[in-house]
Amino acid sequence: MNNASLNSFKKRTYFVLFIFFGLLVLLIGRFFYLQIIKGPELRDQREQNINASELIYPKRGRIISKDGTVLAEDIKTFSIVVDLEQKPDYESMYLLSEIFSEDLLFDDIEKKVLSSLRFSFQETLLTNLSQEDLSKFLVRSSDLSGFSIKEDYKRNYDYHPSIFHILGHLGFINELDSKYFSERIPDYDENIWQKVGKSGLERVYEYKLRGTHGKRYFQRNARGNRKQITGVDNFKEGEELITSIRYSAQKLAFDLLDGKQGAVVAIDLSDFSIPVAVSVPSISANDLSGISSKNYAELLNDVQRPLFNRAFMGLYPPGSTVKPLLTIFSLSEGYTNWTETILDDGFFRFEEEQRVFNAWKEGGHGLTDLEKALVESSNPFFMNLATKFDKAKFVKFMQSASFGSLLCTDCYPHQYSPLINDSWKQKNFGKDLYKGDFINLGVGQGYMLTTPLHLALLTSAIAKKGKYQIPYIVNGSNQQELFLENNLTDYDWEKLHESLINVVYSPNGTGFRINAGNLKMAGKSGTSQIIDIKSKEEYDEVRQNPLLRDHAIFIGFAPYDDPQFAIAVIIENGESGGSVAGPIAKEVLELLIDAN
Repeated sequence: MNNASLNSFKKRTYFVLFIFFGLLVLLIGRFFYLQIIKGPELRDQREQNINASELIYPKRGRIISKDGTVLAEDIKTFSIVVDLEQKPDYESMYLLSEIFSEDLLFDDIEKKVLSSLRFSFQETLLTNLSQEDLSKFLVRSSDLSGFSIKEDYKRNYDYHPSIFHILGHLGFINELDSKYFSERIPDYDENIWQKVGKSGLERVYEYKLRGTHGKRYFQRNARGNRKQITGVDNFKEGEELITSIRYSAQKLAFDLLDGKQGAVVAIDLSDFSIPVAVSVPSISANDLSGISSKNYAELLNDVQRPLFNRAFMGLYPPGSTVKPLLTIFSLSEGYTNWTETILDDGFFRFEEEQRVFNAWKEGGHGLTDLEKALVESSNPFFMNLATKFDKAKFVKFMQSASFGSLLCTDCYPHQYSPLINDSWKQKNFGKDLYKGDFINLGVGQGYMLTTPLHLALLTSAIAKKGKYQIPYIVNGSNQQELFLENNLTDYDWEKLHESLINVVYSPNGTGFRINAGNLKMAGKSGTSQIIDIKSKEEYDEVRQNPLLRDHAIFIGFAPYDDPQFAIAVIIENGESGGSVAGPIAKEVLELLIDAN
């Protein structure tokens, strides 16, 4: 071999060695990077690929009425799913389609099986199996390889629609839910919980009802299919809620209102819990389980608004039912007393604005004192009182009666009754309150609005001689005692209660037609106008449209010599508080007292 050939050979050899050592360096570097730098991360990833886990969702806590009825609970459900541990064959798919021919087609089964195997995701073929369908599957399970039964829980509510607005319902979590619960539940993980409480007690007590999830650990093979279970962390079931709702009285109140629109709220005066809170019309919470978007939109657009909680959210002019509250204010401030009289001729003349207000009773009530004004519901008497109101003192008194503030510790959602002051009127009408506004406020009309819940609470404060607490449905611990701002004497309270008793038992009382009998009920009836009416002829014309008729309202408590329960009833467009709303209050109070 000559020198030229030898040199050429050496060059080629060096070049090959250079390439070899270069590749070796790259290989060592890659090995160093994977083993030393990325090693821990890759080991974790390998472990995750082999050792996986899935959540085990707990059984949600039951909700139970005070008288022992289960209002909401999780019931076990069964579904047919694709078993990822074994591949279904065509014989199994054909057999499954034959057994459940009314619900499953072979083509649909095949599509879900292929999707399940492709994405290693357990597809569900049939849900909510009946016991008969479950038996059909289990009898032939040995021939249905590749399919299995999956157990789950479904929220089930008592069928009666009276409890829907109290309990609320569950729904799939969204951004608003995530924000709401993140602010209230420590370490909240939105990725864990699929369904959450959307309203009512289900939402307020989500952190108690939901429980703590568990985990099931398993290994997967190279294809990603489950190989074997390696461990289980047990879940913790949700807590049970005992509510203050008396189911028998709740149903009765709803049934008495059936066919109408309105609300009934009662408060137990021993602890200010809520035994009755009914909004009509309503639905069963079970109706929302799996509801389509179309059907849900129809419920939202229903003119009767069955999803709207009138008991906690509805705002109504209280009408004459506010007169006992304003009596407390007027006596405290010295605007009147029990002996002062006016001549009620059926009109109130406000000379400053040269306006005349018609009373509900043609010809008026004649010579009228405070007691007669309450018993027979004289508007001119209270309109005259209202012209004397000092604005600042009135606002302060209404604040003490919880206007503009919390009305329940765990009612969700619930509306505050607006506090009518200069700020409120400036915001809504661009001007301050003036004396003429108080004439309407003095008879529970104009700007004054209250919820049925608030009316029941105000009635409770009157029954307890100015003392009250914020009501609750489940948790009322550490409740602070509140007071209506007043300086009434024992004589004043005695006279006020006596007047409210006579509303019901005196032949001249606006609630006499209730026929309260031995119930020992005190109360006040009222009507609230939907539109302003200036004459009897106009009123008769308006009555032709049922939707423009006055709302019927009644508030009361019983027994009057030892008050146990207070109640408020509102019937939309019911017209007469004494004869329409009052009898409903009577029946509900009778049942509550008998069951107490």
